[in-house]
Amino acid sequence: MYKGKFLSAVITAAGSGTRMGSSINKPYLEVGGKKILELSIETVTSIKEFDEIILVAREEDFPLASEILSLFRDPRIKMVAGGKSREESTYKGLCALNPDSDLVLSHDGVRPFASRGLFLRVLEEIMTYKAAIAATKSKDTVKVVNEAGEVDFTPNRDFVYNIQTPQAFDTRLIKKLYQNYFKSEAKITDDSQLFEFFDRKEPVKVVEGEYSNIKITTAEDIIFAKAYIRGEK
Repeated sequence: MYKGKFLSAVITAAGSGTRMGSSINKPYLEVGGKKILELSIETVTSIKEFDEIILVAREEDFPLASEILSLFRDPRIKMVAGGKSREESTYKGLCALNPDSDLVLSHDGVRPFASRGLFLRVLEEIMTYKAAIAATKSKDTVKVVNEAGEVDFTPNRDFVYNIQTPQAFDTRLIKKLYQNYFKSEAKITDDSQLFEFFDRKEPVKVVEGEYSNIKITTAEDIIFAKAYIRGEK
């Protein structure tokens, strides 16, 4: 329980990882002697306030995922099969939650360096807001271009953020917004975007994230991850 509310976590690790160019799906690649997904689960399970933890994985990866889960032997963890898209996989995780769930935190299984402190800062904000997300200020100037690849305008960098996970939500509301989403033609790239399409009256709170909280997507990210772990040690 978190401040009297039933707290759930959904860890998504059901992507295909085609951009990595590896025969092994990216959550199961090793960095610093541990699997990427293992590092993510390690942080989530360290937070005792979670009443349940749902791991969403590709069905063909169940043996690899089960091997990792055997290291933790945490009775709060349940594994479910993902869908054809990131959104379907997240929704499958939401559907697997206990009916008593009040709050849910979602996290990408291939963001292994999100600190425990970041999770707790996001959870703190969900007591005030219906949605809270981790994000970092953009270090670069961002240009918005048109279909011809020509610059349209430059947004003020002070208000441009790179969105991360963890993200936390009111459980019933995020499930309802996903149901609306699947009936629409909208396309989202993160869960909090559902509020932009379907519930503008509820503000999404941005929590200062961590530049080290990278999403491991390409081979170059593996190089960074190994260097980061060496630096931590």
